[in-house]
Amino acid sequence: MPFELLLAEGKVKPQQVTALHLLSAFAIIGTGAVLYFFSMYLKWWGVALLCLGIALLTLTVTRNRWMLQPKTNRLARIIELTTALCIASFMASEGMWLPVGIFGILSVVLVMAFYWERGSGDQHIYVSEEGIKLPFSSRRRFIEWKEVDSVLYRYGTLTVECDGNKLYQWNIRKARFEREPFEQFCREQVEQQRGKRVADW
Repeated sequence: MPFELLLAEGKVKPQQVTALHLLSAFAIIGTGAVLYFFSMYLKWWGVALLCLGIALLTLTVTRNRWMLQPKTNRLARIIELTTALCIASFMASEGMWLPVGIFGILSVVLVMAFYWERGSGDQHIYVSEEGIKLPFSSRRRFIEWKEVDSVLYRYGTLTVECDGNKLYQWNIRKARFEREPFEQFCREQVEQQRGKRVADW
C-alpha cells in the first residue's frame, strides 16, 4: 500500500530566487559602471545598465514579496536574461572573453532558473513496499527498507532513522491518511527487511 506525503516546502526556496535576482543586479551594475567610467563612446549604455541594475536591486531588496510572485519573477527573469545575452554578445564582438564567460554562465543559470521556477514546486515522498522514495532536492533519492530502523510521523514531521545513526527529517503538509496505519505499515516493512542487512564488522 503506497503512501504519498506532500512536503511543506517547495523545490524552489524563496532565498534562492532572491539570491539570483541580487546576483544579476550586481553583475549589471558592475558592467554599467565599467562602461560609464572607462568607455567614452559607451557612456550612455553604461548609464542605462546602471539604472536597470539599481532598479532591479532596489525592487529585490524593498519589494521582495512582490518580486517572488510568479508573474513578476518571470518578467524579471526575462529582463535579466535579455540583458545578460546582450552584454555577452557585445563583449564577444569586442573580443573581451572574460565578460563573455561571466555573462554566458549567468545566462545559462537564468535559463535553468526560468524553467526550474515554472513548475508547481511541490515535492513528495513516496513510501511503498519497495522502500522510501525521497524528494528531488535530497542528496539520496531512495532508501531501502533494510537500511531503515524506524519511521515516525508526528506533529507534521516525518522522521526516518537509518542504520549508522543517519537521520532524515522533513516537514509535511497535512497527510491524507491516518498516522497509526502508516507507522504500522512502516514497522512491518522494517521487520521484514531487517534480516537482509549486511553485518558491518
